[in-house]
Amino acid sequence: MRPADTIVDCSGVGPGGITRVLTEVVRHWPAGQRLRLVAVPPTWEVPAGAAAEVAVVSRQAGDRARAVASATTTLRRVTGEARQEPAGAQVLSLSPSVAMVGSQLPVTTVVHDLAFRLWPHDLSTSVRQYRRASYATAINRSRQLLCVSARTRHDLLGLYGVPENRATVWYPGSDVDVVPGALPPELAARTGGVRQYLLVAGHAAHKGVELAVEALADLPDLVLAVLTGGQRIDRFTDAVAASPAADRVVLLDRLSDADYAAAVANAAAFLMPSHFEGYGLPAAEALRLGTPTVISPDPALLEATDGRAERMTTWTAAALVRAVGEAVGGPRPRAGAAGRSWRDATAHLAHLLDADQDGRALSQTTGKQA
Repeated sequence: MRPADTIVDCSGVGPGGITRVLTEVVRHWPAGQRLRLVAVPPTWEVPAGAAAEVAVVSRQAGDRARAVASATTTLRRVTGEARQEPAGAQVLSLSPSVAMVGSQLPVTTVVHDLAFRLWPHDLSTSVRQYRRASYATAINRSRQLLCVSARTRHDLLGLYGVPENRATVWYPGSDVDVVPGALPPELAARTGGVRQYLLVAGHAAHKGVELAVEALADLPDLVLAVLTGGQRIDRFTDAVAASPAADRVVLLDRLSDADYAAAVANAAAFLMPSHFEGYGLPAAEALRLGTPTVISPDPALLEATDGRAERMTTWTAAALVRAVGEAVGGPRPRAGAAGRSWRDATAHLAHLLDADQDGRALSQTTGKQA
């Protein structure tokens, strides 16, 4: 029997792809079910069209320590109450968090990547220490771990010895279900808005934007637009300042979903020359929007794009230039052909939780196809 409630811990949700996961899972959670959301980001709102009964129990407040302490207390209270309900409840944590020590019910945790171990550059000591603690807590307290890629499941095995029967691959959706909006004015003014620019994800230091900036000198007919998500990385701004092509770089602040879809759909190509990824959701989204996509040699990006992206042969600007030439010179992908919908991904997620709750053997089928 499906539990009456799914209690969702959001204390590990911050800017970037995990916020997309939160929004789309809530939007597409099965009708007639209840979601109780603990420690959602301060400005996050329940998406329009959500079919489930959704209650925001608490929001993140203060610094990380206070936010986690509050989430721990709230989870202890909410899961304690749920234990008394006849139909019970299940707990889903959208990212590893120390707050899981407060849960009085079994937990399923989504694991996105192990970048803090495999690409720790530019992370502060305090961040690395917290992530070590949060991942150890998730591994010890979770009955089931859901990895967003086979690469992440492999990393869990290699770094923590987590056997495959405790870790199941669950691929996120990749559709951006909005009507495309307008290009940011600063980008439209530089390009005329018609496939004269490259778009690169650049909200974190491991995204490899410095390679795209270096490559731009050999791509004289194109502008480079950097999606900063409102978080400008010093390494990237320094690379732009030192570039002979600095006048062809546009740093974009956080965009609405509609404007993000417009920026991706109208790009000559979307770039992810990342040094490390646990999945690479923006690359999957770009392909689904019908935009030629270039990825680094990172194995998770190859997995996320299902072999449909143009792949760099090395982490060099020269390799990126060659890959951009192939991507821009070929036919554009058919929109909607890659990845799977968030509706399908959420249905699969609900199935995995139900299978675990019922004690049945977990499906190892990822259901990646659209």
